Amino acid sequence: MIHHASRLIVRGFEILIVICLAIMGILVFGNVVLRYAFNSGIAISEELSRLLFVWLIFMGAVLASARRIHIGFDTLQRAVGPRARRALVVFTGALILAGCGIFIVGGWRQTLINLGNTYPVLGISYAWLYGTALVFGVALIFPVCNNIRRALIGIDDGLTEDLADRIEGLAERIDESERPAGRDVEHSKGGRQ
Repeated sequence: MIHHASRLIVRGFEILIVICLAIMGILVFGNVVLRYAFNSGIAISEELSRLLFVWLIFMGAVLASARRIHIGFDTLQRAVGPRARRALVVFTGALILAGCGIFIVGGWRQTLINLGNTYPVLGISYAWLYGTALVFGVALIFPVCNNIRRALIGIDDGLTEDLADRIEGLAERIDESERPAGRDVEHSKGGRQ
């Protein structure tokens, strides 16, 4: 159940991140064009882009945790055996869950405090800004619990894999898949000339 909920949250956040990036790109680019070409602009562009950027950062942090691609120090994990490595994953997961609790409580309090405060141009409550901490804290629980569950039942694959190793492996797979296609393109170019 935790694994399924984690996958749903990840998929939902991926969609929301794409939407946020698209809106931010349109607003910022449109505002630049309007300012330089027509000496006007979109009034809500700056505030809305800033708000979406904050949401984007927190949703991206949840995705990084779910995919286990966040930055971390793994010197100790590489030095110990698989059993101790899984114990470290459980320990760090417990610390992250405590941090999630802090985000939930703090985000809830800040959201309540700022319900009456509004953005000058957007006219919406600042609770939308501080609510990101609340959503982040709740959403992060699922991938962290999934990682803890995997460590407790003995699944060690990918729990502590180095990001550089993942990138190199992906680059090698892309290289291998492009080699035959790249040769065909070169031969077809040579035949046309």
